Amino acid sequence: MLKHWIWLSERPNLGARGIYQLLQEFGTAENIYLAQKSDFSRIDGIRNSAVAGLMVKSLVDAQNVIDECARQDINILTINDERYPQRLLNLPDPPCVLYYKGTIPKVDEEPVIAVVGSRRGTNYGLMCAKQFGVQLSNCGCMVVSGGARGIDSMALRGALNTGARVICVLGCGVDIAYPPENAELFEQIAQNGWLVSEYAPGVLPLSRNFPPRNRIISGLSVGTLIVEAAHRSGALITADLALEQGRDVFAVPGNIDISNSTGTNRLLKDGAIVARTGWDVACEYQMRFPDKIHEYKTNEPLSIRQKDKPKQKEPTQTIPKTTSGNAENCIDVYEILDCLNEEEKKVILLLKDRPMHVDELVSKCDLMTTQTLVTLTMLEVKHYIKRLPGRIFSLAEKT
Repeated sequence: MLKHWIWLSERPNLGARGIYQLLQEFGTAENIYLAQKSDFSRIDGIRNSAVAGLMVKSLVDAQNVIDECARQDINILTINDERYPQRLLNLPDPPCVLYYKGTIPKVDEEPVIAVVGSRRGTNYGLMCAKQFGVQLSNCGCMVVSGGARGIDSMALRGALNTGARVICVLGCGVDIAYPPENAELFEQIAQNGWLVSEYAPGVLPLSRNFPPRNRIISGLSVGTLIVEAAHRSGALITADLALEQGRDVFAVPGNIDISNSTGTNRLLKDGAIVARTGWDVACEYQMRFPDKIHEYKTNEPLSIRQKDKPKQKEPTQTIPKTTSGNAENCIDVYEILDCLNEEEKKVILLLKDRPMHVDELVSKCDLMTTQTLVTLTMLEVKHYIKRLPGRIFSLAEKT
């Protein structure tokens, strides 16, 4: 029942990771609700303080949340709903319950790009954020961001200006306009997009809510673009989460003399993909979403001179597929199996018929995301697989 899911999501000292662990053990929220103290003793990592919360069986608060959602026309999505995005299910700590206004997009079929950055953006950063919102949408991408003032809001406004649908993930209840000046923006998103939060109505925008919020932003996306971020910006948390989740990270180059650019410039130094236009980001996913992504001629960001304009990339091909077995020019998987550990075998056997995106590999190989990424790296180091643009992997060619 719905109230059991809400009850579970509100348990103290448990967290999203603990809830997911319990769901893997018990299957449903109702089963967890009916479980006794002794049933939890066999589960490693569940603290006594969390068990104490699980022993509080009152459903009054959960019913109050349901009633409040009905009163404010707020919808509720639980993790067992078929509309729940698979990308979030692949996380080690997916939100148990999501509260939302608007329409749930088919996230798993869309090239969703997270665009985040500083709340106190410079004029350059704010202009770039809006331009990227416009350009990404016109290239066929769906923009997701937080509802913060600054870079997040400007990226969403830019995307909405094209008539595209967007996703906005809040660090408070969806009934709360924070910051207040974004009330009209949130209403527009509710009418033409998806305004969503894992926090129930009435939950205030406390600082501790935003790092968990960031994992949802990066988790919904295939790539995360950091437009402008200082050394300790919360946007860098989103970038770190994206890397942990196997997502691409892009960054916009900034003035080396401005503190707001120290974070993004460091990301570029550490290997983030340079983004100077929306197409720089979108083209990475043309192979994966050939029916969605298309090049769009855009104006250059303010800081880019015409002579610095990057060369146009050649159109990419769709992912090749073979009907069975290996392509003639690829290595024979079965000849190398004895040289691989169990994790490497799981991954490479998935690639024997066709190339796959990292998200598909994560969902199919029955390994944690970080474990899958490490395994892919080791197979690449051993020259058994190769990486294609857009985080797609295939078997290596015969030598």
